[in-house]
Amino acid sequence: MIKSIVTLIFLFILKFLHAQNPGKAFKIVGQVQGFTNGTKLYLNDVTDGSYKKIDSVIIFNNRFSFNGSLINDYLKASISTADYADRVILWLEKGVTSFNADKGSFNKAVIMGGANQKKWSEYMNILTKANNEDAATYWFIKNNPASIIAAHNLSVYINSWGKDTVTALYKSFSADVKSTSYGTKINNFITLNRNLKIGDKFVDFTQKDSSSKNISLSDIKDKVILLEFWGSWCEPCREENPTLIKIYNDHKNKGFEILGVAAETNKAQWIKGIETDRLPWVNVTDLQGSDNKAAMIYSVSAYPTNFLIDKTGTIIAKDVYGEDLRSWLLKIL
Repeated sequence: MIKSIVTLIFLFILKFLHAQNPGKAFKIVGQVQGFTNGTKLYLNDVTDGSYKKIDSVIIFNNRFSFNGSLINDYLKASISTADYADRVILWLEKGVTSFNADKGSFNKAVIMGGANQKKWSEYMNILTKANNEDAATYWFIKNNPASIIAAHNLSVYINSWGKDTVTALYKSFSADVKSTSYGTKINNFITLNRNLKIGDKFVDFTQKDSSSKNISLSDIKDKVILLEFWGSWCEPCREENPTLIKIYNDHKNKGFEILGVAAETNKAQWIKGIETDRLPWVNVTDLQGSDNKAAMIYSVSAYPTNFLIDKTGTIIAKDVYGEDLRSWLLKIL
């Protein structure tokens, strides 16, 4: 009896969710080889670059299927095994998507779906034949101004390609593509980015520290400042922290300060990283991940990245670490 009631409730919930987006229902019909019965596969939302599990299924007789309803018209997703040893990106839209792959070769999966998936497959095929990934991506974007995939790809390259190139490509996009989340991110970059170079004055910004207090770069007065872009998820950043802490402790009483800016979406994870590494300087974030507004201002395309700013507010060096940073501080303090 209880089991029947639970089943009815579950079916009601599914019907209710489907009713919220009746025109955005999707189905993935999959066939895989090399897996034992009972192996789990996961459907992940990878919109922001991280893997967020949204559903799981069991493989039986080399087959599986996912069913659901999209919140938006499309979703950048991934099908993966539990340990991510097998994983591949796909673009979901309403309707049926077919998936065919072998164990150990999800990167070679044959995926048939909507218009976005077709464009993504076209782009991936171009990359496999390209000698220069940047050049191939630029060509694809330039020749597909009405594709969401082009906007997605440009949003990945905004900080490394520079404002002028990004602006020119963005202007060619259709109005529909500009209105997507990827188009919005690119437009934000164009608005915020300052093309800063060595010798330029710093650009101010304000974000919240771990206690939700607003902190501005300009709050630090009469100090040599290391503006340090990092992330709790970033292994090279975390590996650098012990050395940076030692340098900070050696020079903090001589007019040196650090402001950490974290590319985070999870506040608890960020605070745990600060506490675990025992970072003694102020850290801020806007919890927008790779879309951090300060990172867009300073064209940060990799982590860690830092800028050394002298007491006049002038950027005098970029990406200085270890003995290189120590030498700079001995010279200017």
